[in-house]
Amino acid sequence: MQNMKKLTAFSLAAAMLTVFSGCGDQTWSYKTDNVSLSAGTYIFNLMNGYYEAYGKVSTPDEVDDILKEQVTDSDTEETKTVEQFALDKADEDTLKMIAVEELFKKYNLELDQEEYDNYSSYSGQVWGQMKKTCESYGISEESFKYCYAEYQVKSSQVFKALYSKEDGEKFVSDDELIGYYKDKYTGYAYFSLSMTDYDNDGNAVPKSDSDVKKAEKYFKAYADMINKDKKSYSDVVKEHIENYELTSDPTYSGSYDKEKSNLSEDVSASLDKLKEGQAEFVKSGEGESAIYYLVYKPVTDDIIDFLEDEKEENSETADEAVKEAAETNDTAEAEVEVFDLKTGYNRTSLLQDMKGDEYQDYLKEYANGLNVQKNSVIIDKFKPEIFVKDDSDSDEK
Repeated sequence: MQNMKKLTAFSLAAAMLTVFSGCGDQTWSYKTDNVSLSAGTYIFNLMNGYYEAYGKVSTPDEVDDILKEQVTDSDTEETKTVEQFALDKADEDTLKMIAVEELFKKYNLELDQEEYDNYSSYSGQVWGQMKKTCESYGISEESFKYCYAEYQVKSSQVFKALYSKEDGEKFVSDDELIGYYKDKYTGYAYFSLSMTDYDNDGNAVPKSDSDVKKAEKYFKAYADMINKDKKSYSDVVKEHIENYELTSDPTYSGSYDKEKSNLSEDVSASLDKLKEGQAEFVKSGEGESAIYYLVYKPVTDDIIDFLEDEKEENSETADEAVKEAAETNDTAEAEVEVFDLKTGYNRTSLLQDMKGDEYQDYLKEYANGLNVQKNSVIIDKFKPEIFVKDDSDSDEK
């Protein structure tokens, strides 16, 4: 009887070991009692990890063994081989997918069909380009579509459940959101005029001296209209439209990061010294390559537009509007719409900017608290080297 008990215990232990090692089953990669991810999902993440690491190697085509090259993980500042980077990234991303699936169920969320259809449509186009490559690695269209579309939508919905809903575990209030924006960003608005014209053959020619003087006079006057006459930026835009018989609002506006502006150097320098509600005429460059700017720094409280998610049909920005021509070129009769200045964010996009990194850390932490089974059959079978082989084959062809 005692021997029978020992045998039974040994048999159970062996059976458990078989289950946790994958039992030869290649239909799943990671799973919990509630959710299961396909093998192709893990391979997709491994592929992304490999190519992310590959992109960190300065001259990947010149190294003897790409997998042994050292790269730095920007998240942890650790130095790893390309091979280890890819393996770690695949594990991390697959665990985050498990976390999202668990949280999606926990909060009783339903897939946003409209958002999913948009992602799915795009993923279908990408799949058409990558089908042969992905299938050669073992990634099915279903797995690809899950990673590219379904997971992205579910993750977005979990994020909103955590940060956007008032009963969310990490809800961010309007005041917190406004404070974050004011600390990190500054609003901007500007329009410009090049000192270059084009002749009838499309050749670039410098503006005449009289046109240059007229432009300088106008742009200085625009700044005075705002700074001295207390006119609005919209009033100045209307004046400029009339002066140059434009058919659309020429404004570029939005927000720039105070620490790392992506605007032109001259525009950024002007904004740095302007007070809110002020404007400045800025000349960038010399001669026929010069560009004149009217730079305006909006009052932040006047452009706060991100407290509610805007409907797509109302989200047109001045940048987009500048691409649209008026219905007629008869500027004497055409009424050009002047657009309100915007921050360039809605609530969700600014929340992503504010809490995106924190959210990714939360998913990792949440996954670590789950009882996740990893299919060693899949993990042992699919290694980063499969992508290196593909690169070699492509070179030979």
